[in-house]
Amino acid sequence: MFTDFDDEPFRPVAAQHMVCGAMPAGFDVRVYVDGAERHPNHASRELLQRYPNVPQGLRTIEALAASGLRPPNLFRPDAYVLGPPREAVIPGHVTLRGSRAPDWTETVYRPAPIYREDHAVAIAAPPDPEEMAADRRIAADWAQEVLDDQDTVILAVNAIGSLAPTTAPLSRATPYEIALTSATGRKRWHRLVNPQWGTSYLAQIDLHGATLTDLEEAPGFRDVRDPLMRRLSGKRVVTYGRNMQYAAMYTALEYAWLEDGLPEGAMWPDTANTLTELGRSRWECAHLRHAEFENEWDPASGHYALPPLPTAGDALQQCRTVAMLLQRMAKPALRYAELNARAEQVVREGGSHSPRTLSGVRLGRIAASRQAVLERSGGACENPRCPAPRYTSAFSRNGTYLLEVDHIDDHARGGEDLPRAMIALCPNCHAIKTRGTVPEEFREMLRAAALANHQSMLADARKP
Repeated sequence: MFTDFDDEPFRPVAAQHMVCGAMPAGFDVRVYVDGAERHPNHASRELLQRYPNVPQGLRTIEALAASGLRPPNLFRPDAYVLGPPREAVIPGHVTLRGSRAPDWTETVYRPAPIYREDHAVAIAAPPDPEEMAADRRIAADWAQEVLDDQDTVILAVNAIGSLAPTTAPLSRATPYEIALTSATGRKRWHRLVNPQWGTSYLAQIDLHGATLTDLEEAPGFRDVRDPLMRRLSGKRVVTYGRNMQYAAMYTALEYAWLEDGLPEGAMWPDTANTLTELGRSRWECAHLRHAEFENEWDPASGHYALPPLPTAGDALQQCRTVAMLLQRMAKPALRYAELNARAEQVVREGGSHSPRTLSGVRLGRIAASRQAVLERSGGACENPRCPAPRYTSAFSRNGTYLLEVDHIDDHARGGEDLPRAMIALCPNCHAIKTRGTVPEEFREMLRAAALANHQSMLADARKP
């Protein structure tokens, strides 16, 4: 343990990492403390006093909500605060002889994201369309940056246990499988890890092809810690669901030196070792960026809807799923191909034109088709003869390009509701096509342009 902070100084930095449970928020912000002077242990109090005191004007989500406010983006806190201090009762564990050790009390400083009050907005107000469009573009740019960064590694951790703050320390999430790949999904490292829990717990784990014997014979975390942390040190670590995976790694490192677990927010002197070790890497969350990219606002939660976590496959397959997601976010052609496939599936299932007994045909509009055409357009009118295809940089009310998607051949008369038969037009060209007197050659030109753009996007999606 640290007995002299001058010999082995721990200096919190602007991007200090802290375990924060399942809160969907980032880490790369300043960390403050509330009530460091109230910790009863001298060494732990000295550790906490390394952090600056929380300034005025920063409030938790709960404090903002009490005033009818929310952060503009819950995923991007302005800082974290440790505290104020609370007393947590830790249930005593059962000894090997079957007796129960006495409960004990620990002073904890649970971390929470905090936000600038002067930036808060009404809790019921969704982001402006321009803000949503900007968030989506930022997420796509981030994905490309991650793919271009030679220091990127993708990490997937399968864990057993709970992240709930009330969970007993020995039941906290701890890894049983860890995998690392490059940003393109190339395997770097993959291990089963024996969490050293009882067999009755381990038997409940879906090991994706491995057996319980494989897990029981696997090394413990202490045996894989050094080679794993060497591979993470100095890297840009991208995970899907960072808080869970970071918390599992934190717990595993804590067990490695303590041979036990501390409650969330407990600050012991050797906690500085764990934070320093994790702080050698830059941790980023593809889950939060994916939510911003999908741009589906959840008004009940006050943030973008979080897509479901990938559950199929082992940790290595999960890494590769994240690698594919990064490609799709960074490469519009992959997104286009996915939307096109979704639209074709709807057509095969009769969701576009389907017979009705009395009125003949029921028409259905496929949302994926319209979205795909807008993606394909890149914000420019697809009429090859448009005099000003990018005449405006404004966005529509839902945050998409200010273009109008039209069926080249009337949908009601049998025209396909698929991207290859649809085109994105500026309001002027759309008015000419719909209400003007245009020869069949004009319509044929639009058909050719839409089909060429469609085929080009699919070809790009197939490129490695």
